[in-house]
Amino acid sequence: MTKLTVLMPVYSNQAGLDRSLESLRGAHGRFTVVIVDDGSAETISAPRQLRDDIPVSLLQLEKNRGIAGALNHGLRRILAEGFDYIARLDAGDTAAPERFARQVEFLETNPGCAVVSSFVDFVDANQVPLFRFRAPCEHSRIMQRLRLNNCLVHSGSMIRADALREVGLYREDMRVTEDYELFLRLAHRYTLAVIPDVLTYCEYSVTGLSVVGRRRQQRERLKLQLRYFNPTSPHSFYGVLRTLVAMMAPHFAVFHFKRVHLR
Repeated sequence: MTKLTVLMPVYSNQAGLDRSLESLRGAHGRFTVVIVDDGSAETISAPRQLRDDIPVSLLQLEKNRGIAGALNHGLRRILAEGFDYIARLDAGDTAAPERFARQVEFLETNPGCAVVSSFVDFVDANQVPLFRFRAPCEHSRIMQRLRLNNCLVHSGSMIRADALREVGLYREDMRVTEDYELFLRLAHRYTLAVIPDVLTYCEYSVTGLSVVGRRRQQRERLKLQLRYFNPTSPHSFYGVLRTLVAMMAPHFAVFHFKRVHLR
């Protein structure tokens, strides 16, 4: 039987965690949930199970290690227990009922694929849609896009456990681009894919890591683009140029662009 677990890091966000867990009650299929409390300032709690077939484990770190450290803490336990697939979901984000079943089916029928994500709707704190994130679906086009930025939404992705056993876990020195770095590493040994349907709803917050740490994210992105630079690919040149321009653009301009052009 396919063994699936959902890995969820959380830091001082009980309300967001509760919202995410509630969405998992209606998810199709059997799976487990592993929550890693990354040294939250407030007490984090979770039920022992969401349904009879959805047990929940809460792992608590004594101090904050950052998202990569929290994810690796959970992954070491997950990989040791022999799971086949790991679905990612951040606290505050929600999953469509059919998401996990569709992603498992895709990975089962595409054994060379290490990661499958989907289109994602970004919503505000009241779950009002803000913009839709669409990504290329085929590996060749994903590779081109990865030279520009990370086109797979981490919280909407499912990862093949054996691929992680081969290439290793998240790099903890990449504080805000741990997913981008891992996807680039995996993409050079496996294929990546995106299901062209909205299967995850991500909360867009001005206090979120991708916004608060935007400048650092851009610096780390540039470092990765240069590390994986391909002089024969125009996308590599364009990606570096685009990141340099983005480093000078204010956040409100980027958000306005997404609201207008990504509906």
